[in-house]
Amino acid sequence: MKYFLNICKKFILEYRFFCIIWVILPPFMGTLAYSIFFHSIPTDLPIGLVDNDKSSLSRNLQFYIESLPAVEIEKQYNSLHEAKIDLNQGKIYGIVVIPYDFQSHVRKGISVNIGVYYNAQFVLIGKSVNSGLLQAITTFNAVSSVGKNLAKDANMNIAKAKAMPIIPKIEGLFNPRNDYAQFLLTLMLPCMWQILIAVGMLNLINKFPLSIKELLIKFFLNVFISIFWGAIMLAVFGALGYPREGNMMIVLLGMFVLSGAISGIVICFQSILTHSAKTISVIAAYTAPSLAFAGITYPQNSMEIFASFWSQIMPISYFMKLYLQQANYGIDVIYSFKIIAQMLPFWLLLLLGLNIYYLRLNTKILHN
Repeated sequence: MKYFLNICKKFILEYRFFCIIWVILPPFMGTLAYSIFFHSIPTDLPIGLVDNDKSSLSRNLQFYIESLPAVEIEKQYNSLHEAKIDLNQGKIYGIVVIPYDFQSHVRKGISVNIGVYYNAQFVLIGKSVNSGLLQAITTFNAVSSVGKNLAKDANMNIAKAKAMPIIPKIEGLFNPRNDYAQFLLTLMLPCMWQILIAVGMLNLINKFPLSIKELLIKFFLNVFISIFWGAIMLAVFGALGYPREGNMMIVLLGMFVLSGAISGIVICFQSILTHSAKTISVIAAYTAPSLAFAGITYPQNSMEIFASFWSQIMPISYFMKLYLQQANYGIDVIYSFKIIAQMLPFWLLLLLGLNIYYLRLNTKILHN
């Protein structure tokens, strides 16, 4: 026991940064990412209101808007120009403009245009503001139409039918609550995880020369530690209530293949460059676009040639496809194994890196 503790102490002292990578960073980064998307969907996004009519009907519309969980009327403005200043400065994310004679036109059955302005630069925020305001205005319009029809027809069902002749029934089969935490965390955390794999592997092999045996030992050490944290990540997804329709053991197998592929790529680059600073630069350039090119935030079939190519040469793209297919759809085992097989060619870079290391070792021995 004492001998084992001495070995662990020696390892920790020699590889301090590796221990920081795999002991401190995973829970810290996971907690940080979850805290950002804790509420799952954006709520209480500040917007502005320009009420030019100032009537009871415009106040009624304001009530419908304020009842939305996604937005909150932060301030009422006297003019659109005044509201746009705050919109440009980021103080609010949207503006609702109620025109003059709003109440009289609605009661006379004259078409009314309600202006809605929002900052589409923030895609997630813009979508939430747009869909929320559209929902409020649609509901208000339907209620107003039912009220007018009820004055003509005493039957409530007939009044509703005239106001809303077509009622769409739209249901989300997967992620029905539009949970942005589920959508983003299941992509962000694996992307962070693969970066930790790369940095951890580089930290273990940054000292040259290494024997092939020592190199393989460190390779499998990094892989198995990464699998441990990968299993914890899957367990956290399950604890958060994210879908687990398929076989998570297949996902763990995919994690093993992905971890080995990333570690092998690092060994290959380090064997060629033999300089940690250069290798980490290449690895950073290689893995940094993962979030954009993994095929989740933007579909692969819509990417242009370079982006599609970059997506194909990253093993994380195949792993994310495997995870989503198993977690959401519970796809059959044969199809999952085909996806895993697509990651196996990346292991050839491990063999290439080992061969280059072997040649460098022999060259060094001959020179000595």
